[in-house]
Amino acid sequence: MPYSVKNIIVGAAALFISVIDSTNASFYPSGSPAGVPVPTLTANQPAAPKFEADAANWRNMGYTTDGVEVSYEPDFGEVQVDQLLDSAKMFKQGMRVSINTTLVEASLENLLVAWGQQASTLNGSVLTLSGGALGDDPVERSLAFVGQAPRSATGAKNERLYYVRRALQVETSAHSLARSDATTFPVSFRLLPEATVSGSDYGTITERTLT
Repeated sequence: MPYSVKNIIVGAAALFISVIDSTNASFYPSGSPAGVPVPTLTANQPAAPKFEADAANWRNMGYTTDGVEVSYEPDFGEVQVDQLLDSAKMFKQGMRVSINTTLVEASLENLLVAWGQQASTLNGSVLTLSGGALGDDPVERSLAFVGQAPRSATGAKNERLYYVRRALQVETSAHSLARSDATTFPVSFRLLPEATVSGSDYGTITERTLT
């Protein structure tokens, strides 16, 4: 393909998280754990305002720093044979997908997410530091973020909507209260596949044209 500066994208993303977690039966629409659905979008119009308006299901996580990183980590095994110096065959034996970011708005809601706690541990202005119980399942939430996309051949502005069904925060997250630095919440979401959704078990990336 020819060189095109239209394919260079720069810009931050708006990050949204489902306000319904796996402790709520409505997290599983129609009895299938397929995640909280994306709100109905209007063609050629930005997606972010639709997520903002769907306050019953989605919440804007506010400012972030260092962007939103998507990590796609396939794991391949190798077959060695005597007659070749290199591998004769490779095969896929594992998969890991994760999303990493740093939340700048130090709200209790964001802290709850950064620590992977259930929504029930936040009661008004009090966040209970709950250790849970042995054998507890991690809290699952859905994630969506909207960012820039390459412009179309006609120069029209596009956006990309990333949507993942099952996101779990199971990594260490530490924050500090310092005299000269903002308190931020680093968060790393591990994504799990949803076997009942064929072909897009982790989620989707949709490129949308705006007018």
